[in-house]
Amino acid sequence: MGFMDHPLRICLVHAPGPLGPAFQELGCEVLQLMPPESGVFDLPGALRQHNFAPDMVFQRERLGPRLLLAGLETISAVRVFWALDPHLNAFWQAAYARLFDLTFSTQRRWMPHLQYCGAAVRHLPWYAPAGPFTPFANRPHLAGFVGRLGPTRPARTWLAQLLRTLLPQDFALQDNLAFEPMLDFYRATKLVPNESITGEVNFRLFEAAGCGCVVLAQDLGQEQAELFEPGREMLVCAEALELAEHVRMLAGRPALAEAMGRAAHERAQREHSPLARARSILREAAGAARQAATGQDAWRWLSLALAGLFEADRLDGAGEALAAGLAALNAQDGWRDDPMLLTARLRVAHALGRADELADLLCRAEALPDDKFCDGPGLILALTASASALGLGRPVPAANAAPQAPNIALALAFARRAGVCPPAGHADPAQVLLAWAERLNNAPTPPRAGFSYDARRHLPGSAMECLHSALALSPGNLAALRAAAAHLALAPGTEALRVGLLSDVSLHARDDWRIGLELGLCNLQTFRPGPGLAEIVLAAQTAQTQGEEQLFAEALAQADASGRIRRALAKH
Repeated sequence: MGFMDHPLRICLVHAPGPLGPAFQELGCEVLQLMPPESGVFDLPGALRQHNFAPDMVFQRERLGPRLLLAGLETISAVRVFWALDPHLNAFWQAAYARLFDLTFSTQRRWMPHLQYCGAAVRHLPWYAPAGPFTPFANRPHLAGFVGRLGPTRPARTWLAQLLRTLLPQDFALQDNLAFEPMLDFYRATKLVPNESITGEVNFRLFEAAGCGCVVLAQDLGQEQAELFEPGREMLVCAEALELAEHVRMLAGRPALAEAMGRAAHERAQREHSPLARARSILREAAGAARQAATGQDAWRWLSLALAGLFEADRLDGAGEALAAGLAALNAQDGWRDDPMLLTARLRVAHALGRADELADLLCRAEALPDDKFCDGPGLILALTASASALGLGRPVPAANAAPQAPNIALALAFARRAGVCPPAGHADPAQVLLAWAERLNNAPTPPRAGFSYDARRHLPGSAMECLHSALALSPGNLAALRAAAAHLALAPGTEALRVGLLSDVSLHARDDWRIGLELGLCNLQTFRPGPGLAEIVLAAQTAQTQGEEQLFAEALAQADASGRIRRALAKH
């Protein structure tokens, strides 16, 4: 690569903004490629067109329309990918990352999911904007938030409602701001509450802290705390009552608020600048092993990534060509029984409505030896085949046609071969899916956060999607509701979903004060203090009628180490 013996030549793909100038400041020659289209891009052809022979190719994930690079295996440069939203896109990026020698992830917690297919992954957080600190005396907004609200962002909407209640005259809300106007807004704002979609360390943290705001963030643990120090450079909030306490405290202590904003700004400019990130990229790339896929294997990983995007409805007009390409790869020696290719073919055929091809592929999967279903990819193949046998996600083909009858025996056969414990006695599709969800909870298979799963159209690919399909088949199924709520309890950032699930469970289990307490705590975590405290009061009353006041008190104390909730209840 020649990192040390001559100025580096770097090809940046979809990396606008300050990163290119940062590389140039470090002495690199930079070619910036910004292909406008989505789909597959011929990178070697573009490099020939620009007569540019890079030492490093660096692709930054493009948010919005997706662009995948073809021909990386023919390039001698070190190949690097930066996954910006792995918490939403690991379901296809894990395969795509195999085309690169090194993949960076903005989220440390999601690195294992990007490594699922064997890619080399390192942690590289987002960067903060450059600029001087604006004194708080020159900032007209006490608190402000930039972001989309609405039904698809319930926790964020409840956060905004809470801030409006706390600061009816001093909370500013903006939506759909361009980047520079957004930074201007932050530089005019002192306090910025933060909320993330799946418990990820998001862009807003760096953007607001980089503009010298005091970020009031959800408590995301060590990964976030290593970036900005809680109590000095930001404040973390476990639930709505703590957020309200922090807002009132900072509003009443402006000097402290400004000191925290300055500390955040200084940390951002010192450690989280684009120049710091460029240095990290060069350092890690210099030591990267050449392990990107080569030859036909590169086409295999590219096809698998495209299949994930196609199933998620993010790749228009490519289904027929994709199906043909997957079939051609699956016909090659060494890949005839490849579980990932068979899974992709089943899912693409399902999306295209190819019933005959699905039947042939199920027969092919059925003929595989049992050891093909024992690991992660094999487990997902068995799940896909089992779900296809159940006839899930297939619309009725005509107005007067009946939906396909589920083949329970075949679905159970695939399940048993993957170690799924079938339900006793007669099984219906919902019971089979519940058994699958339990099996996947204890297996090293990645979730598909960010995949907009629709039980009416898709085959399930994770434990939570199995539970969604079970509830679609059996609405109000208490076992499925409880299992879904328990599953989400282990997934940060899903509290808003848990509120809905626990509400449904509580309707069926009105005498279970533990469910009421959990629902109340979840409401508090999603910035709903009124409903949260009301549910906890109701749970306490239920426990009292059952003579279990002490058990309730112990459970609440364990969840409320600070005593903040109990003090609020005393005033309720």
